[in-house]
Amino acid sequence: MSSFLELPADIQEDVVLRALCLEAPISDIYAVQRSWHSIVLDNLVEMLLLREKGDIVSYGRADLARVLMEAPEHAALADSKHGLALVLAAEGGHIDVVRLLLDAPEHAAFADCRDGWALVEAAQGGHIKVLRLLLDVPEHAAHANCKDGQALLRAAKGGHFEIVGLLLDALEHAAHGGCLNGEALVLAAAGGHTEVARLLLNAREHGQHAHAGCQGGAALREAAAGGHIEIVRLLLDAPEHAAHADCQNGQALLGAAQGGHIEVVRLLLNARLHAAHADCQDGLALVVAAAGGHIEVVRLLMDEPEHAAHADCRDGEALVEAARGGHFEVIRLLLDAPENAAHANCKDGGALGLAARGGHIEVVGMLLDNLLYPFAVFQVEKAIQRASYGGHNEVVSLLQEYQV
Repeated sequence: MSSFLELPADIQEDVVLRALCLEAPISDIYAVQRSWHSIVLDNLVEMLLLREKGDIVSYGRADLARVLMEAPEHAALADSKHGLALVLAAEGGHIDVVRLLLDAPEHAAFADCRDGWALVEAAQGGHIKVLRLLLDVPEHAAHANCKDGQALLRAAKGGHFEIVGLLLDALEHAAHGGCLNGEALVLAAAGGHTEVARLLLNAREHGQHAHAGCQGGAALREAAAGGHIEIVRLLLDAPEHAAHADCQNGQALLGAAQGGHIEVVRLLLNARLHAAHADCQDGLALVVAAAGGHIEVVRLLMDEPEHAAHADCRDGEALVEAARGGHFEVIRLLLDAPENAAHANCKDGGALGLAARGGHIEVVGMLLDNLLYPFAVFQVEKAIQRASYGGHNEVVSLLQEYQV
């Protein structure tokens, strides 16, 4: 061993680290222990136990963790660094390591260390066995509502239904379904976790349920944008504090239209109370639907019996965006609308220029057939320049034919 002790301290550290690496057998661990008293790195064992990512705890090596904690000298403490080892073990779902740290005869880790951060990490990872253990320890149990309900928020975002239920039903310090102004519901709605959303809305004991219309309808907005129609129904049909289909000046409708979720759009437009208006925000829903080429949504918005969107809304912005994407059928629909039809010359020929730049020759042809003089000459010249920049020679030829 004398040759080992003669090595520089940094080399000694490297040797021990390798001996205690994740693949090391237990026999190697005990062999190295005999020289620990000669190593000047007092915090080496603790570092091995707590090293961020890729360490013994994070990989769930309960056998190696136990050896480190039972070392004759410089033993690792289960509660060192305010319970960081417990947090890392909970994050990885390593229940054997969690139990080892909680049950240490001395310096045991507390389940509620770091204000319950271990519980938050277990909830985020969906580690229900670890979460139960942290909530049920006889002393210093974690609180289900720790950190302003962060555990509930993480579980809701991940769609961990059972964990959400456990946190809401805790006998003491239960999580509040509407904590942080309903943020858990918003996260569940965004992820399309229908059963989690239902659970949060129905957690009525002690008034702990989330409000469907929380944050001005943020949950509805997120569910609509994702096309999660069952959650949209849940939020609109809530018996109290229901979300309004026209919330935030139609933001839910805009999100659904942009995603092409026609059934959600229909549901919002036909809501019994506070129905969304197809022409909200001066027809912006039509613009985003046209930009995505969602022709059925465009048709639905334009055909509404009341508050129909106008094809020429926002000075023809819907036509311009459809031209940018080369959506031929949408452009035809906008140009042929029986009332308030879009103009091919709108926005100083912006639609023609964008179609030319994108090389959408069929769209260019349709727009040329609908251009109005005296504006057409200048607009065609600009379109030729844009098509040339993009190398779309066939489009350039078509535009030049129009000039003749």
